[in-house]
Amino acid sequence: MHRRTRLSLRSSLTNDKENEHAQPQPQLETTPRKRRSNVPVAATKDEQSDEEYVASPKKAARKVPRPRLSTVEDDVEEPENGATSDLVGKLPEREKEYDELVTFVERVLATDASGSLYISGPPGTGKTATLQRILNHGSFAKKLKPIYINCTSIKSVGSIYKKIAEELGLKVSGATEKLYQGAIEAHLQRKHKTIMLVLDEIDQLSSSKQTILYSIFEWPARPTARLILIGIANALDLTDRLLARLQARCELKPHLIQFLPYTKQQIVTILKSCLQSTDSLSRFPEAALGLLAAKVASTSGDIRRALFIARRLVESAKKEERKTNAVTPIMVNIGQVMAVLKQVYGASQSLGNDLDEGFPLQQKILICSLMLMLKHGKNKDITVGKLHDVYRTICTKRNIHAVDQAEFISLCSLVETRGIVRLQGKKEPRMHRVCLQWDEEEVNSALNDKQLIASIISDVSCLGK
Repeated sequence: MHRRTRLSLRSSLTNDKENEHAQPQPQLETTPRKRRSNVPVAATKDEQSDEEYVASPKKAARKVPRPRLSTVEDDVEEPENGATSDLVGKLPEREKEYDELVTFVERVLATDASGSLYISGPPGTGKTATLQRILNHGSFAKKLKPIYINCTSIKSVGSIYKKIAEELGLKVSGATEKLYQGAIEAHLQRKHKTIMLVLDEIDQLSSSKQTILYSIFEWPARPTARLILIGIANALDLTDRLLARLQARCELKPHLIQFLPYTKQQIVTILKSCLQSTDSLSRFPEAALGLLAAKVASTSGDIRRALFIARRLVESAKKEERKTNAVTPIMVNIGQVMAVLKQVYGASQSLGNDLDEGFPLQQKILICSLMLMLKHGKNKDITVGKLHDVYRTICTKRNIHAVDQAEFISLCSLVETRGIVRLQGKKEPRMHRVCLQWDEEEVNSALNDKQLIASIISDVSCLGK
């Protein structure tokens, strides 16, 4: 499985038993437009089709997309075949944020009112998974109509209204943005079940005047709205930066919850929990777990990355056992952890002082290649495949070893965990679109290598024809 997780929403308790023993399908067999399925769908956040983010309780209980990289849910939930729905999506070290979310939703439901919430935090810090657990909360299942929309799957900013109207089951005579918006606002005026509208990657709805974001965040202020609006994004200051007008009206100002990157000790705790659930904890000495946790915590705090590396080390140990016919389980040692960390994060980085050493050279070249294509390329719609071609040309001209396409895709995922780029797409990884999230000044400051950046960005010949 690839990197980063965003889970679909399940809200019904009545159909949980159908999926307790279901096994996930291989990713290659996933059919994005499949309408009915009683087994979980293995798909990435960007690979999931619109239909997989369902609003009705029946469908929500049937379709449970898997994240791209192993997550806490993968490792904790799978062994517990008899787990109740209250345990689904449970994330260790996120109880404080979970309790805050429960309190917020309970307060809105108790007053039969509306409310808005903005959840921020870097990738892999449990934002979507914690929200998933909220929707599986027993007391909320029959009180809420959940609608989950991943904004990266929307073709244009204005089409968000059409998507919401479809999820609400509204019949709209026409196909314009205003007609869909009017139908939604008319529905909010009628008597209806409390709606929980979750907009993941909400920063994708940003536009020049922010009219769409403003109109959506104004819905909860309507007297009969009965709407819980939840926006999720990486940026901490999105509402202050993009929606300054909301700050002037207290009834529109969203409640904020921040998910901080996982610390070393939190990562150790989560790794122990997941490894123990798969009977693999005995393979990891404390020192090996501490080294792995310290490395991940110092770079991104992305728990998915830590779980991915731990799983890779366990699989390597098991493979060695089968190869040597070992009688006793093979332990993971410090040397193996360091070797995998160097492969994942780059050999040029110091394992003990990542922030001082900066970015590995390969990641720097990848980012500079993207900046070159955005600045001088004719086509701004950049795919992983096109970016790899330019990256390879740049490496060849500088006598630097260029990684192959498979490693390059992993490299892109690593840069994505830092929040610098975003990968979008529903097809094979080579066709995923690469979007730069930072501006040039932020990139220059982070890479701290003006000479390399200037030499690559000015080398237009690397773009080819």
